[in-house]
Amino acid sequence: MNKRKFIAAGAAVGLAATLFAVAPAANAEPVSNYAVVGSDTLQDVLNALANGTTISGGSVRSTAGDSPVGSFDATGSALIQTKVNGPRFVRPNGSGSGVSALSRSVDGAAYQGTVITGQVDIARSSSGAGSLANPTGQLLYIPFGRDALSYAHSGGANAAFDNISLAALKSMFECTATTIGGVTAIPVIPQPGSGTRADFMSKIGVTDATLGNCVVVGQEHDTSKLFDGSPFPANGVTAMSAAQWVAQNTGAGIDRRGTGVKIGSPIAGVPAVTGSGTSMAPNPAFYSDTTWGRDTYIVVENARITAGNTAFDAKLANLVSNQGPKLGNHGSLSSQAGAVKKKFGFLAPSTTVPTRANLRP
Repeated sequence: MNKRKFIAAGAAVGLAATLFAVAPAANAEPVSNYAVVGSDTLQDVLNALANGTTISGGSVRSTAGDSPVGSFDATGSALIQTKVNGPRFVRPNGSGSGVSALSRSVDGAAYQGTVITGQVDIARSSSGAGSLANPTGQLLYIPFGRDALSYAHSGGANAAFDNISLAALKSMFECTATTIGGVTAIPVIPQPGSGTRADFMSKIGVTDATLGNCVVVGQEHDTSKLFDGSPFPANGVTAMSAAQWVAQNTGAGIDRRGTGVKIGSPIAGVPAVTGSGTSMAPNPAFYSDTTWGRDTYIVVENARITAGNTAFDAKLANLVSNQGPKLGNHGSLSSQAGAVKKKFGFLAPSTTVPTRANLRP
């Protein structure tokens, strides 16, 4: 397929800001003991937890024992270095890319042409193990938080863009019927390697083979601009994480919305979020929907967090545990990671049971 392809401009080079309750502040990307890469959906909240934040009203920082954690954005410089004296390698952009990088860190095969053994400790993933699920697999998907997948649009005051049905989204992204409210919509799909892209296509019943030639490719969750500096197209429609939308509106995350972009709902009468501005919050009714709700994950090598295994890493196991400030926590106290996650638009996941999975190709 010869689709018009525009990749959204990356976020500023460097680790996303330490996200405090008032405003973010820029930091350089760290070379650290424990490295996290992958999903754009989870990057802002993971950056906040790794760097430390008071956004929940308490002071929360996720560390691996006494070791700091480096969370690397999905976009930025082409190459990253995660460990002292480690190789520079292609920045993983999206859930699939993050899990692939973790897999190559485990098995020693080259990732994008570079051997990165031991260079990635955790992958952020907005989608589950899927077909890779295996009760004896080397990876472990640990539920992080509940998100919901909707769409963002620049249809302005045209009310038809606010509630586009699943069937209409399918036709739009297959380019068989792109008229919404009397105007031609421009479908925009996230970049390859994105878990949001895979989830959205699965939910609307579109495959790579049926994705139409009218579809534009852009960076997920960035509706501010495209690669050539042009704005998000008028009447554009793209996949959007409700959690990302909440975070971008409240100031918890980096604002990548652009002018005049709104979030819609594919379920008539059930908005993806409630409130506006700094008071915006997840809508539990939308998040619990069996089609549009989704759990998100942090992915690790199972052996490294299994006590008694020769590869066991007590610090990594501590980092991903459900203790108060740690990444696996879903509590509501201001001193707990779960309270920070909620400020970034995530609710408690539908299950806390991890899933074993094979390494990703």
